[in-house]
Amino acid sequence: MRTFKKFIGISLIFMCFSLFSYSQNKPKATYQVGTSKVTVWENKEEGKFGKYSIKNFKVEKTYKKDDKWVSTNYFTLTELLQLRAAIDKAISEEGVKVK
Repeated sequence: MRTFKKFIGISLIFMCFSLFSYSQNKPKATYQVGTSKVTVWENKEEGKFGKYSIKNFKVEKTYKKDDKWVSTNYFTLTELLQLRAAIDKAISEEGVKVK
């Protein structure tokens, strides 16, 4: 019985850690126009000058193939124009400053 309780305790700790890790890996925002999508990921960092965040932007095209969602980074001209619109949305919403 003691081993079983230890197993349950370890399992609960692992599940809590897994849930915490999963919640930390969610994108900050997604901007989509047509099948073209820009996903924003934000990493919070701490350095010698204090806390700061770094944003990364992932571009992709998503579509359904054989009843499964797949993604690619190949675009037709029309999809490229949609991607440009999604990028413009991401830039304006995320406050990206261009020098």
